[in-house]
Amino acid sequence: MAWQTGRRICSAPSSCWSRRGLVFSRRASLSTGNRTLAVAAGVLRIGTAIGLLTNAALARAQSAAPAYVRDCRPCTFSPGDKLAPFSFTFDVARTGTLRAVRAIDVSRDSQPVQRLAVPEMEASEDNAEFFFGGVDVNFDGLLDLMLMTRRGVANTYAAYWLFDPKSGTYTSLGTYPEFRVDTQKHRLLTYERGGWGGLIHEAREYEFLQGKLSLMREEKQDATSRPGVFRKVIRERSGGVLRTVKTETVRAPK
Repeated sequence: MAWQTGRRICSAPSSCWSRRGLVFSRRASLSTGNRTLAVAAGVLRIGTAIGLLTNAALARAQSAAPAYVRDCRPCTFSPGDKLAPFSFTFDVARTGTLRAVRAIDVSRDSQPVQRLAVPEMEASEDNAEFFFGGVDVNFDGLLDLMLMTRRGVANTYAAYWLFDPKSGTYTSLGTYPEFRVDTQKHRLLTYERGGWGGLIHEAREYEFLQGKLSLMREEKQDATSRPGVFRKVIRERSGGVLRTVKTETVRAPK
């Protein structure tokens, strides 16, 4: 996997804190008299305020690193240290024992911000977890979003959304083989393994040029008409277009 699995980021502490406040207030109101009722009301308000403050602290403290989560109801984290956190709630579609995320509802301070469609996510068993979180893929210092949409034996695919700090919203980047982030070269690397024990494969390197994700290098190795013989073609971007820089024949090891 390209991402290290972090701790769970999905939690809903607000309901727990509210219940604690109500229980405390009900205990305080067991006595009779208006004075006791006023105290109970005050305790309720204080408990609610403490709960809200604690919720905010917990929300900001949640790990944004992509991790396996049972569900997001919501998952809450910030795209940057100085930015208010977003809450992400999965809209899950179910078919029998299978389920898939069909959209992500984004909110901030309990106010709806936008709805992110999740195209063509492969359904998984109900007990399977979703891999979701924030990762900086355009190297602007702010966390974008990723959600794994398909996981196979050899290859994994994910949908990505870029965070726009000017609008405070996310825009779809698309679905790709799961990115491996090269922080030194500021490139995103993908690898798709095919048959013949990986002798058939595709590897690509992407870079953001003027804000647009651009393919910079591609290596494709395919089978030929001759058994055990493969053709590798490497192309690199030059002058704004991909040009073939190397072609070679590769034979399967005996």
